Amino acid sequence: MQVVILDEGSDLDAFSSAYGLTLLFPDTYIILPNSYDYKLRKTLEIFQDRVKQKILKKQEVDFSKVKKAFVVDSQTIPDLDIPIEIFDHHPKKDLKNKNIKIYIYKTGSLSTIIVEKIKKQKVKLDTEDATILALGIYEDTGGFKFLGTTSRDLKAYNYLLNIGIDLVKLKYIVSDTFDLEDSEVLREIIKNVETLPVENKKVLISNLIRKYSKDVAWILKYVKPFEEADAYFLVINQKSKKTIIGRSKDKDIDLSKIMSQLDGGGHPFAASTTVVGFDFNEIKNFLTYLISGKDKTISQFIKNDLPVVESNLSLNQVKSVMGRYKYVVVLQSGKYAGILTDKIINNAIKHGLKDEKAITFTEDFITLNPNTTFLQLLKLTSNYETDIFPVVEKGFYKGVIYKKDIVNTLAGLSDDKPLFNLSSKVKTVNYLERLKRFFPKDVLDLLKDIGQFSEKLGYKSFIIGGVVRDIVLGKQSLDIDIIVEGSAIDLIKRYAKENNLTYHVYPEFMTGNIVFPNGLKLDFATARKEEYDSPGSYPKVEKATLFEDLYRRDFTINTLAIEITYSNFGKLIDYFNGLVDIKEKRIRILHTLSFVEDPIRILRALRFAGRLEFKLEKKTESLLKHAVEKDLLNFAPTGRINLELNLTFKEEKVLDILKLMDKYKVLYKLFGITLDKEKEKLLVKLQDNFLILKEILNTDFPTSSNYLYVLLSNYPQEIVYNLLKKYHFEKEAKYIDEFLSAFKIVKESQNKYTLYKTLKSFNREFLPALTSFLDSNEFKGIIDVLKKEKNPLIKGEDLIELGLKPSPEFKTILEDIFVKYLNDQFKNKEEAVSYIKNKYLKEVK
Repeated sequence: MQVVILDEGSDLDAFSSAYGLTLLFPDTYIILPNSYDYKLRKTLEIFQDRVKQKILKKQEVDFSKVKKAFVVDSQTIPDLDIPIEIFDHHPKKDLKNKNIKIYIYKTGSLSTIIVEKIKKQKVKLDTEDATILALGIYEDTGGFKFLGTTSRDLKAYNYLLNIGIDLVKLKYIVSDTFDLEDSEVLREIIKNVETLPVENKKVLISNLIRKYSKDVAWILKYVKPFEEADAYFLVINQKSKKTIIGRSKDKDIDLSKIMSQLDGGGHPFAASTTVVGFDFNEIKNFLTYLISGKDKTISQFIKNDLPVVESNLSLNQVKSVMGRYKYVVVLQSGKYAGILTDKIINNAIKHGLKDEKAITFTEDFITLNPNTTFLQLLKLTSNYETDIFPVVEKGFYKGVIYKKDIVNTLAGLSDDKPLFNLSSKVKTVNYLERLKRFFPKDVLDLLKDIGQFSEKLGYKSFIIGGVVRDIVLGKQSLDIDIIVEGSAIDLIKRYAKENNLTYHVYPEFMTGNIVFPNGLKLDFATARKEEYDSPGSYPKVEKATLFEDLYRRDFTINTLAIEITYSNFGKLIDYFNGLVDIKEKRIRILHTLSFVEDPIRILRALRFAGRLEFKLEKKTESLLKHAVEKDLLNFAPTGRINLELNLTFKEEKVLDILKLMDKYKVLYKLFGITLDKEKEKLLVKLQDNFLILKEILNTDFPTSSNYLYVLLSNYPQEIVYNLLKKYHFEKEAKYIDEFLSAFKIVKESQNKYTLYKTLKSFNREFLPALTSFLDSNEFKGIIDVLKKEKNPLIKGEDLIELGLKPSPEFKTILEDIFVKYLNDQFKNKEEAVSYIKNKYLKEVK
């Protein structure tokens, strides 16, 4: 069994060719697409008795029994692991697949080729066969009027004519009949026709906004202005995308080459493509540029004017080579390794890294290759905030393309406004519905109110950072940070005053917060940029734009913002492809000096990676390793390390984070420790003990102290004390003596009463860590003591019920009973009551 798979939107030529293959190979069947040309629909209706036996639905096919698949009038490869043969009459695409054979012919119609094969093999045809095959030839040559028509098309049609074509049916199918919808579409196309400024050529373009239920290509021959044009284009609006259909009568206007640069295809006289994210004026500029000369490719933009250095040069040496240039290309063993910027070099040298190799801080700019299409170039230059795009082929540097050259080239083509804008086409997504699902109604209404108030003041406000990341991930959070383009201090004071709310402001940091009656606290900050004087130092801040504020942040996943300003409420803004990185589950820094400028980001990167189960992006991982090896954590303020470690120890997946910190030698750099198997076992026991002890004692234990006591357990007391003091764990250092003393007594306790006395006097905040070092029997002993302490057999009210009057003797009796209970002398309350009656009630009598 063999199948012919028709592509979406297939026309008469595709079907006629497919039908011809079923005549050549009787065990071949046609799989129709979900949508196809309306003339093909008429064909299927008229010839349904003839073709129905040759057509299968895709869901009916058992592809395990299919030996071969054919593709006709298309080069779209089906996802099948079987031999595939492609027959087409459009230029060949680069299809590298051992299972694929491709045959390309220079004819007006592909059906012509199939008819030639039928004639050669002497396959017997009747009138219906001849008519179905003739439809493809007639339609794709435009009744033999298209410039792509060849003598082979005429000979094949003549062969079918001699067999006998039903001209009445053929005329009915290929004839165009107008209804009201057709007339309105034709009127709109004619009304919107305009001329493209192409020298010595008459090139027209129109656009269609109206929705149309049919394939619009058939109606173009009725657009009167198009008849006298050397070439014409129709741009069709389809929600977020636009389809461009082109027709040419001029051999100098090769539509196959033009549309291939816009990621489309076809032949020299008829081609089409679909583009996303560009408006009609921009498309006019693209087409004008591509038509205005032969073989227009991105190679015309490639320049070779940047300095090039080898990767083993020091940053100081690179600086001397760089001169006035903003960028320098770095090669490693002759191949492209990345780009260094003057800003990175100057900042790195400022941080004392002048002797570091050039390769260390190269940035991964988006690269192109010489075969990148014009449309791909436009998409990249519009989506990325960079001035240059290195061109690399098979690893070798070929030059660079400057964004300004593309802007200047396109800007000179037309006086229409707006011109193509290559600067900062930021990605935006409507997140309003997500916000409605994520926030409680009262919080959502509050954000709307703040956004409206912000707009009245002439400011823009955005929620940013972790809460936006959690919205994307679908994780609940009410830890809301708001960035203000304007003055956060002014907004806080005026909003709080108008609504009689409590607020706090910190002018030196341009931040503050407002506390609301329901207990919610919102943090506000003015959009600002930062500059670091030395590794790990606190930054200098000054007012900035939202983009600049987000660019100073640690990782792309934390750079997302959602505007709450009234007029744009709910618009998510993504400057740095944070959404993609969240989807791909990776942690990526924004620039190569990120860990140098703030080594605390080393700890944050691993904390986020562990918490979210993300991986470090390759370059980010390399730079983090370099920063750790260079001991940059020694330059970070120890107070900030304390804060980050406290946050780490509170994480649900703290053990995963600690393993990452061990993997990247961060624990070793901070404390001189590694996680061996024994320590990992202790940490697992510690996590279990937190849960067990909380259930028994109904209390939350501090995490930092317990984790630190376990992590540092291999050190003598004095070293532990000094390490805790170094990172400002003052309380933990203060109680280390008590912890070790209690541990020693617990280990040496001969009976449960001694154990009980120790636990009574010991600071129980550190109980999870202490019990982690005990064996199973010792642990069970402590659990037994704690349970019995919590639920004693006899209480004061029980003594009163027995007739005893409250007195100092109560303490003696209760302690006597509890000691015996600890030592398992009583199995239940009844035995304890009997003991009291025999000993204490008799004495009373």
